[in-house]
Amino acid sequence: MTFAASLGFLLLAMQSAPQGSALEQFFIGRTEGSGTVQMIMSGRHGVRDRSTGRRDRSGALIIDQVVEEEGKPARRRAWRLVRSGATGVTGTISDARGPVTGELSGNVLRIRYVLTEGPSVEHTITLQPGGRTAISRMTFRRFGLRVATVDVTSRKLD
Repeated sequence: MTFAASLGFLLLAMQSAPQGSALEQFFIGRTEGSGTVQMIMSGRHGVRDRSTGRRDRSGALIIDQVVEEEGKPARRRAWRLVRSGATGVTGTISDARGPVTGELSGNVLRIRYVLTEGPSVEHTITLQPGGRTAISRMTFRRFGLRVATVDVTSRKLD
């Protein structure tokens, strides 16, 4: 299994976030993250990412991302995300099969999606006090069994 998700924490700023809120300001603009991938039977290795977020004319959050996973070529990912209802999140990710869905509660976002290569992803993102850092924890599952986890700390550059 290749690591296919590293900056889902960018999902927190959705269409209905108040203009100028800490969540929105974190994800719009440039961020970078680093962390570790822990794969069952394969061990641990590093991951880094760089992202740029903006809103399109419809209000959707668009994120362009470069992921650099140790021992693999860099790859690009594209996110398009919107709020659905008071706390819901929906959207697409270029390497996901089907939609991204989730719930936003205060400074915590929980999302779910399935990668094109098979595993399902459960992702929890927490914006830290001060609004300049986000902590992300992803759990990858195949056939209901945990096969990998990814922990990433991201910081706002702008």
